[in-house]
Amino acid sequence: MAHRKYGRYTPELRAEALARVAASGESIVKVAEEIGVDHRTLWKWVNDAKLEQIDPGGELTPVARKRIRDLEKENASLRRDLDFQKKAQAFFRERDQNENGSN
Repeated sequence: MAHRKYGRYTPELRAEALARVAASGESIVKVAEEIGVDHRTLWKWVNDAKLEQIDPGGELTPVARKRIRDLEKENASLRRDLDFQKKAQAFFRERDQNENGSN
């Protein structure tokens, strides 16, 4: 079970969880399960940390922050699609070389 102080998670646990998600690339659900925190809680921590990076002074409007987050999500999706396409092209290129007897 996660360490709590006065019904809340300690700042140390929160920092450790955020660092694990950022450094490991593991899913939020997996990290949350391993440290004993509900995945929705960890998702909120991660989201809050990302919003703090976007707008440290809190000067942007909620609409502007949402737009930036939406663009970040779209960017991440496009990166995943591009990575998949690159892997597929490499796979088919290798398969074609093997079928043609080329090395």
